[in-house]
Amino acid sequence: MTTRQDAAERLPRKERVPELEMLRGIAILGVMMVHATSSAVVTVQNSLPRDAYIILNTFSLFCVPAFIFLSGFVLFYNYGDRPLTFSGLRTFYSKRFLQLIVPYAFVSLGYELVENALKHRSRESIEMLRLFGEHLLTGKAYPHLYYVAITIQLYALFPILLLLFQKLRLPVRLAVPLGFAVQWGFYLLNRNYWHMDAKGSWAFSYFAAFLIGAYLGMRSDRLAHWFRGSDGANRHRRAGMLTAAALLWLTATAGFLGMYIAYRTGASTPNGYWFEIGYNLFTVLTTLVLLFACFRLAKLRAARPLSAVLSDLGALSFGLYLVHPFFLLLYHRLKPASGQPLVYHLWTAGGFVFALVASVLVLLLAHRYIRGAWLVLGQAPAKFRPKLESAAEAEAENGQAADRRLTEATE
Repeated sequence: MTTRQDAAERLPRKERVPELEMLRGIAILGVMMVHATSSAVVTVQNSLPRDAYIILNTFSLFCVPAFIFLSGFVLFYNYGDRPLTFSGLRTFYSKRFLQLIVPYAFVSLGYELVENALKHRSRESIEMLRLFGEHLLTGKAYPHLYYVAITIQLYALFPILLLLFQKLRLPVRLAVPLGFAVQWGFYLLNRNYWHMDAKGSWAFSYFAAFLIGAYLGMRSDRLAHWFRGSDGANRHRRAGMLTAAALLWLTATAGFLGMYIAYRTGASTPNGYWFEIGYNLFTVLTTLVLLFACFRLAKLRAARPLSAVLSDLGALSFGLYLVHPFFLLLYHRLKPASGQPLVYHLWTAGGFVFALVASVLVLLLAHRYIRGAWLVLGQAPAKFRPKLESAAEAEAENGQAADRRLTEATE
């Protein structure tokens, strides 16, 4: 007799969506741009360069919602049609513990020690352990680690959401309005009652992006069909929808960037909810526009080198996210002696390049030559692991696939 778990294990593997890895690569570049330009936004006084830094920094804020969108897409793409079982959940969480929480804990400890050393903190061992435990739970060992804490929250909520769509049969089309309702409900409750300073450290602040990703993951066939432009019968309708979406995105982007330039330069800004509305619209629309651009890039032969670079960056994105602030920290301790504006601009651009190149080199070398590097740097993509290890995994995977085919043929 075939159990539900057996059936789940023999479900065919989903088709890989390479455009997601490309979007992940763009998002990690956005993260690095935010961090590389953060000091220039407040340091540069000349109006034109200052506005350019504000635009670069603010536009790159799409990055975290894009990562959360990708998490929702991948989770519901891979698990949306699988039965929800205790053994399946045990496997799911054991993998996430090893691939996410263990590296997060090691990296958090590393940043905690670096911060203590640089700031010459002298505390009792018990106090340091207490603070580290608190920072580990809240993602505050270093500023960028809040995103990992958000991801852990989303993984905790995932089975409940999957149950909602599978067992309670909530229509998939309601995923998007549900995401906006939860996000705005959380925002309004916090604004009017809770008054938490770090609302951005809660997963509910990004629920629209997460459930838009979930919706597209559960409707991935329609997504690929529409984004790749394979429906000739609806070509004119599709062109009209793309034009309307582009105009909406440009309007939201211009409005959001304009508000931030006014805010950063001390000009008058709109009151009320406009910043939250602008951020929500801008980040969601930018993520979808960039995903569409990735689908278009993947079809262009001339863009294959760029697509390959973005895909490799996407495959390494978790490790890059974890380690790049360390290299920026080192770089920013060596400020240029000259006060010339051109020198400062080159130094700022150099920080972005140095953090990217140094992080990539460290990850490639560590994954290739240090056994167990994944415990600190996250799981390595197969192409960047030692060749013997990759070959052994491929052989094991082929053997498992053959066993599944044999079982299906003899049942």
